[in-house]
Amino acid sequence: MMRPLRDRKPAPKATKPPPFPQTFTPLRAILDDDGDAQPGSMVNVIGVLKDCRAPVATHGSDWKCTLTISDLSIEDEPAGVELVIFRPEARMPEVGAGDVIVVLSAKIQRFKSNPKSLITSKTTTICVYKARKIPVYPASAQVALLPPKPGESHKLLKEEHHQYVSYCYHVIDKYDVPDEAEYQQRVTVSLNVKDKFSLLKDVTDGKFYDLIGQVAKDPYTDEMGRVTLYLSDYTENDLFFHYTWEGVRDLAYAARPADAYPEDNNPEAAQQHPWVGPYGKRTIQISCYDAHADFIREAGVSAGTWLSLRNVQVKFGRNGAHLEGFLREERNASARKVNVEILDIVAPHPSVTKEEVDPRLKEAVRRWRDYSQEKKTQIKAVKAAQEAGAKRKFARAGSNDEVLLDGQPPSKKLTAKERRKLRRAELEKKAAEEQEKAALGLNELVTCEAHPKAVSTLASILGPVMYETMVDNQPVRIPLPFTNAKYNARVRIVDFFPRNLEDFACGRKRTEFDILSDNDDNDDDDESDEDNLNSTMDASDDEDHDKGRTWEWRFALLLEDASAPSSPATSTTAADKKRKRDDPKARARLWATVDNTEAQCLTGLDAVNLRRDPHTLATLRERMFTLWGNLEELKAAKARAAAKEREERGEGEGEDGNGNGNGRITKRHKGGKATTVVQLENLKPPLEDSDGEQQQQQQQDQGEEEISNKPFSCCLKQYGVRVSEDDDGLPKTDGPAGGWVRVFGMFGTKICV
Repeated sequence: MMRPLRDRKPAPKATKPPPFPQTFTPLRAILDDDGDAQPGSMVNVIGVLKDCRAPVATHGSDWKCTLTISDLSIEDEPAGVELVIFRPEARMPEVGAGDVIVVLSAKIQRFKSNPKSLITSKTTTICVYKARKIPVYPASAQVALLPPKPGESHKLLKEEHHQYVSYCYHVIDKYDVPDEAEYQQRVTVSLNVKDKFSLLKDVTDGKFYDLIGQVAKDPYTDEMGRVTLYLSDYTENDLFFHYTWEGVRDLAYAARPADAYPEDNNPEAAQQHPWVGPYGKRTIQISCYDAHADFIREAGVSAGTWLSLRNVQVKFGRNGAHLEGFLREERNASARKVNVEILDIVAPHPSVTKEEVDPRLKEAVRRWRDYSQEKKTQIKAVKAAQEAGAKRKFARAGSNDEVLLDGQPPSKKLTAKERRKLRRAELEKKAAEEQEKAALGLNELVTCEAHPKAVSTLASILGPVMYETMVDNQPVRIPLPFTNAKYNARVRIVDFFPRNLEDFACGRKRTEFDILSDNDDNDDDDESDEDNLNSTMDASDDEDHDKGRTWEWRFALLLEDASAPSSPATSTTAADKKRKRDDPKARARLWATVDNTEAQCLTGLDAVNLRRDPHTLATLRERMFTLWGNLEELKAAKARAAAKEREERGEGEGEDGNGNGNGRITKRHKGGKATTVVQLENLKPPLEDSDGEQQQQQQQDQGEEEISNKPFSCCLKQYGVRVSEDDDGLPKTDGPAGGWVRVFGMFGTKICV
């Protein structure tokens, strides 16, 4: 039991307390992370002994002993400062409960992630004052000083030190200091040190172990702050969960009991933390709490990291079928003590040689190497078996409908000649595709997702989709307003919207629903499309306007089919250009919208207020130049020429008589309180190759031969948007509830930078 709370015995009131020795450091300064007492510095300290772990032999010639001391600066805290002593057994100090320890030239250290502590060196001197002999201050405590050990000297101690020892001993609160019986019991228990290290194959229910292994999966943190580790030392235990190779990427949800590993029942978490560890019964789940969990998160422990874990409790989990591990705080230990250590097997500390690396870690790494080699061999065997099965399946194709020859199902096995014919056809098809790519001169700096579908022309994409049905027993073909489909296409850009690159990102008000994953678009936003466009234009002079807003990409690209022979990329003569204008198939175009997510993929940039961020604007302009060449320069030059022409004719002034010369008109609302800049021309681009676009065809043809850019491969998708009759920006539709309009969007395309 602990001693009862003792009343302090301060010096008489007429006696002034002694000053703290100038060359000494309070223990509080050592525990604090700020200040001069940092790891590696040498300090002198004075403290009362609270605990002692008896000396034990080490692998070398020295023995190890750990003392825990406290002083007046930390007397109200249950934990003290540890002094780790390494020296021969004959030089170990003889200490008892409550003794005052004076340590000269001790080194501050931070072992692993534990609080700072002290460690001895060759120059360290330890002076012990026996508690029962220390007189009351102001008497000197020199009478209680034990003789020095061999190799040490007390010459550096002065009378002021002896007097401060007397003062400190009788003033400090000794509530946490054990009595003599409990102290001796602790010392005896500390000698019963067992090597708790074990391989995972040998762990059993209800015991504590020290483990060394590799993290098999990124740690998972639940809502309570608990961190779940998956550790493997590449040994097998029949009481572990069995991870199978087939279906292990989704963590075998269906095959696993619902409560076996509850944190893995979340598919989204499984995708964020993929399984990279060994298969079979080689991995244990370990739940980490408190300081251990904090250390794992802050240290960035991830799949593949090697760890040393101390004092892990192993027992059956909630399902009662598999062993699990639990790493909690230890009793009678500092609340900040961490039993997790990261082991760097790639670049260990320079002072650690190969011979000094823990042999248990070496054996684990060796098992990992052997398992990896065995796994590669097994995977090769499985792939070889799959290929052999595919060959047998191909050879048996003559007896089924899996392979067609000239469009007809074979009635017998394919002959060698017929198989060669099929192979030649496939090779010729691939060669033709490569030749077509070379002839088009596709932009190699633009890539897109790979889809099994063949390349489609824009003319075929824009073609109507008919739905065949029966009406009064008569076949009827009904044109559909749109169809949900994806395409591969080869296109070039001939126009873009908005006209100014600064308007490619627009702002909207932040709402409390932005935290929802499915809140990609807010249809009920009070701001109209025109207001969003105006907010982007007006933000250049109002810093407060950006507060409470979030920014998203929103722009559209006018794409022209580049797969036709008469495409501008290959048209050089006037006759070719005339034929191209007369051939509607060669002139197939469509507007493709680019939403926020796909624009991030395309440009590799996050949307910001481009009028306030010139660096992002310059980066965007450079990357879009890779996509559309000199298109922006041509549009800017034409806009300046048009503005100059209007100015010469005296046109282009707005309702307030102020023309801005940039294609926009300053318009004052009826309220007269605010002036809103509205882009009156082409507030929205055409959603498809409509009549409205064809009316602009002649104007676009006048300068399209000046555009210098390369065609590229991209992915397009077609979908429908429901349009209400009160939407002034889109065509009207019949019916009280409005109708649908066809829309094209670009996706899965990226500019390589």
